[in-house]
This record gives sequence, structure tokens and C-alpha cells, in this order.
Amino acid sequence: MRRPAPSALAAIRHPGPKASNRLPHVLCVAEADSFEPQAGEGLLEALGRWAERNGYSSAVLELQGLSLNSFDYVMPDRAIDDRHAAWYSDTHTSKSAILEDAVAILGWKDGDWFAHIHAYWREGGAYRLGHLLPHTLIVRDATRLQGYGLKGARFEAQADPETEFTLFRVAEDRTTPVQEEPNALITTLAPFEDLHESIAALAGNLSPGPVAAHGLGSLAGAEFHEAAPMTGLISEILLKTPAGMTSDGVTMIPVRCVDLEGHLHEGRLVPGAAPTLVTCELLLRRTGTESLNV
Repeated sequence: MRRPAPSALAAIRHPGPKASNRLPHVLCVAEADSFEPQAGEGLLEALGRWAERNGYSSAVLELQGLSLNSFDYVMPDRAIDDRHAAWYSDTHTSKSAILEDAVAILGWKDGDWFAHIHAYWREGGAYRLGHLLPHTLIVRDATRLQGYGLKGARFEAQADPETEFTLFRVAEDRTTPVQEEPNALITTLAPFEDLHESIAALAGNLSPGPVAAHGLGSLAGAEFHEAAPMTGLISEILLKTPAGMTSDGVTMIPVRCVDLEGHLHEGRLVPGAAPTLVTCELLLRRTGTESLNV
């Protein structure tokens, strides 16, 4: 039996004590890289082997164009108990798909590689957005994937006292030596922190210049510059490319979202109108003289 969905932001309650650090982050080096998993490979295993070959402690990748065999996924849904603020839907199965937009956060869980993936694809004449279950992902056709390997910091699944979920948290990683000045940071936002404003604030921890943002998470509703608002307060999202801050301080955060009714939303977030529901996992990367479109 699922609880009714919250009707107002003030009605959302997380069960544990409020974390004191609302924008935890760790500086690191992000290296642009690419690799091509082969047909028949498990995606999670392929990602882990690629990271180990290159000495990465974690990675953030864009999976556009990735062709997958049948896989399982879930969507946002109402809580199944009296403690959690939200939960996942029952498991759905896709026959196969080519991902049109997707973000993968590669990190660690119980001593093994693990990936948090939100993806957008077309199936059965309709578009879908969901949280893909990584152990079910088998590559259908070899596809070159682009992303950023991380050194000096990692995402690691840990119990989060505030939300009582097991979530990726950020930590230093001294097993991947950093020989250069950090050009990036990773972060996991606390509940109710505004996604747009948090990215603008965190960018100040990097040296001056354009900053690109990559990641995924969940929002408790959102307003967009060019589209109707997402009024549902339980959602999952992924950041579109390009997202981040320009050299003159203008922050642009375009996202794709799905709410608990399965309705899709898309647009550039309005500052102060995109509160995090559970967390948002992000890589912020200084781009120097590059545009945000890399």
C-alpha cells in the first residue's frame, strides 16, 4: 500500500536528522575519455573494466546512442511506508532500446563497481524516462561512449541518515594519484537544496572560467523558463547537455524529468524553483576556454 503523494513542498518529510553539510563536495581531476563496449557485454562490467584500465576511481558518462537488449527499469513513485518521502515503482521491462539521452554515475557499492543511470528513450511509439537497473543492461550493438574519468574523488554508496536511503555519497580517493591541479568537483545535494542555485554556488570552488555540469537526481517539482511547471513533487531527472555556468556567471541548467504519473517535462530550470527531493549527484567541471557543449 503506497502513501498518497505530497500535495505541497512543506508536506514532504524525511525521517532522519538533517545533515549539517547541505552541499558536500570533493575536488578532483576529470579526464575526458571514451570507450566502446562490445555487443553482448554487460554494461556495468564493461564500465568497471574501462575505469580500472585507466586508473579512475569513479566516472560520469553520457550514454546517448547506446543500444541495449531487453532491460529492467523503475520510475518514481509514492512511499511504501510511513518513513520514506518517496519510493520506486514496480519494475518495468523494456524489450530493447537506443538511448536518446542518458547519464551514468559510476561508483562503488559493497566493494564492487555500481552505476546509477537515468535514461530517456523511445519505445512503443512513446518516450520514456526511467532509472535503469544496471545489472540488467546488456549492450546490443557496439557504441562509442563519451565521459569523464575521475581521479582523487569517488562516489560510494552509503546509508544516508537523513533520507534512510542508500545513496551515492562523495569521498576523497587517495588510491588514484592526482598529479595536477583539480579541474572539477563531485557533489551530492541534500534534500530541498535548489539544483540551479547549488550549481551556481559550487562553481565558485573551481578556478574562474566556464563550468560544465553533468548529473542526475530527483526534484520536488520544478519551474522552467520555456515550459509549464512540473507540479508533481516526486520525480527523477537528468541534466541535458550543455548545462553549467558561462564565463560571465550565467547559469543554465536544462533538464529532462519524469513525475510519478509518468508525465515527461523538459526545460531550463528557474533559479529557486527546483528543490532537490532526495539527492542530486553531480560533476562540475571547469572547461577553460571551451564552450559548455563538451
